Amino acid sequence: MYRFVLTIFITFSILLFGGEENIKILAKNIKGHGDTLIATGDVVIYSDRYVITSDRAKYNKKTKVVKLYGNINVIRDSKLFVKSKYALINLEDDSSMFDPLFLDNSDNGVWIRCNKADVQGGVYYTKKAIVSSCNVYDPDWKITYTSGDYSNNTKYVTLYNALFYIKNIPVLYTPYFRFSTDKSRRSGLLRPRFGYSSDDGIFYKQPIYFAPFKSWDFEIDPQIRTKRGEGVYATLRFADSLYSTGDITFGNFKENGDYVKRYQLKNDRHYGYEVNYKRSKLFSEYFGGDAQDGLLVDYKYLNDVDYLNLKRERSYINSSLITSKINYFLKRDKDYAGLYLKYFKDTSKASNKDTLQTLPKVQYHRFTEPLFFQNLLYSIDYKFNNYYRKIGINAKQNELLLPIVFTYSLLKDYLNLSISENIYMTHIGYGNDSTYRQSGEFISNYHKFSLSSDLTKRYNNFVHTVGLSIDYIVPSYDDKKGYFADFITLNKEKKSINFQLEEFFYNANSELFLTHRLSQSYLFDEYDYKYGDLLNELIYKFSNRLTFTNNLTYSHKNKEVSKLQTGATYSDPIYTFTILHTYKHGKDVGDSNLITAKISTSYFSKYNYFANIDYDIKNGYTQNWGVGVVMKKRCWDYRISYKEHTTPILTSSGSNSYKRRGIYLVINFNPIGGISYKFEKDTSQDANGE
Repeated sequence: MYRFVLTIFITFSILLFGGEENIKILAKNIKGHGDTLIATGDVVIYSDRYVITSDRAKYNKKTKVVKLYGNINVIRDSKLFVKSKYALINLEDDSSMFDPLFLDNSDNGVWIRCNKADVQGGVYYTKKAIVSSCNVYDPDWKITYTSGDYSNNTKYVTLYNALFYIKNIPVLYTPYFRFSTDKSRRSGLLRPRFGYSSDDGIFYKQPIYFAPFKSWDFEIDPQIRTKRGEGVYATLRFADSLYSTGDITFGNFKENGDYVKRYQLKNDRHYGYEVNYKRSKLFSEYFGGDAQDGLLVDYKYLNDVDYLNLKRERSYINSSLITSKINYFLKRDKDYAGLYLKYFKDTSKASNKDTLQTLPKVQYHRFTEPLFFQNLLYSIDYKFNNYYRKIGINAKQNELLLPIVFTYSLLKDYLNLSISENIYMTHIGYGNDSTYRQSGEFISNYHKFSLSSDLTKRYNNFVHTVGLSIDYIVPSYDDKKGYFADFITLNKEKKSINFQLEEFFYNANSELFLTHRLSQSYLFDEYDYKYGDLLNELIYKFSNRLTFTNNLTYSHKNKEVSKLQTGATYSDPIYTFTILHTYKHGKDVGDSNLITAKISTSYFSKYNYFANIDYDIKNGYTQNWGVGVVMKKRCWDYRISYKEHTTPILTSSGSNSYKRRGIYLVINFNPIGGISYKFEKDTSQDANGE
């Protein structure tokens, strides 16, 4: 019996599919009537590309046509699923017809349902159909259309006379609509952004995306604000090597004359550009060995902060100080070299000619290594700082630090001793100075004696590791000549004793649950105060969900806490909560008293509620706050929030600010895209927030 079934199976495979593609058929019964072969009972047809099942199948050897009847299921390329009751498939040209059709794409969940469909060259042509990615029997959203097609090659769905429904309520009609079911990068229109602001009017932005190559893409973002003006931003993203990423953004926004007068803006046009680039292995391959290098470019050029604020829809720059930087480092064996450029632009000032820049800072560091014998070590650290500005005094500073250290272990390695001689030299040359102060020189030498110990002890339920160190610093010589501007920093050590304590506690599972750090210095030669700032840090993990942190700085000089930061974070699969209080007081750290809190919960299935607040206790007002909800389903999601925040602007009379209130909505229908909408209202304030 088995030999008979196998013979029928092989013979039918050869007769039916003797062409290029190796297709096979299995069935309980197979009969032949002239040129027609009939298979009945659990029919299975399969090949490398697809698997077909049906109740009954007929094949004509002359026309190469297969007719399928009842409970038809087709799985093509392991991704495309088709269900029907009657199908006709031409095996010669791969064309087919389905009556009715249910088409499901497993990659993204998109399905199409219609009464009849024709397939030609991998394109499914449908009429009077429904498309969605939600539940088949009761979809949250769906699109009905009179005619359309789906290309299995390009992954595009094209619809004509499309009507978009939320549940059974029609909400939008369009004569033509096209979207991609493919998640890979491809050119086209991205999700538009809509909004309304009482001051900006109706907001509309339509991103246009170009992705011709895998190594780069280009996005153009034209926008219009009916009461304010119009502008365009463009971003080029690229990867010029396996070790780099970068993007270049430039934009321009033109204000309406009425808006400029109303807010007394300094500029009626906001423009600028940004360059971001990260790269490793730039030149390191030319140095061989274990050489490493890296380049970071973060450059911003803009005429005021509104260039950045108008680029974004829901986030705003609250600081008027914009920082640009270019950093490069090269490390090989024992040597490290770095080049750093930092440029500051204060957008609250009409001119930055008097803003001090660091262009550039150069560093060379020789890592610690033996000198003559193993216990005698040395290192070298050299820095060059070029402080530059067009108006005001400039300076070029050279610094050299040369420590020579002798180390020795005592008491069977329980105690470590080190003695070092440290030589520090700096020279400053000034320019652009009407007072003719030309230079400053400083040289010093100090001794450093250090004792340290690292101990570990295991208890019944935990392990305690403690590290103790005491440094005794004794200056032996210093010579200071010339002039030193207020922005010049010196490595000038004082006679002192510095105490440091580090503790780590681990539970029985070797998990760190408590960290404690404490440091205190005693200054011998100070008359007003003998003690440096006391620093104390505590991190306690009550569990894997709850963590408490505290950082305290106490100023003995001022007899007060100069900085105190206390926070707690709780996180579990349902709730996440963070609260942080930051207090600063003093000349060196400034004055602030701010409390920040964030909370979110996914207690309700598919919903995540969140809220945040930044409250300025010192000035008695809320800097930022917001509440919202995120809903996520397989076929669609949305995010709706309400936010208030204060944003600085540059006016003709100087720095100012306004409070912005807004409702923000983002809806995404997978995979067709979505929309974002905002409704904002701005309230002008003076510099004091009134």
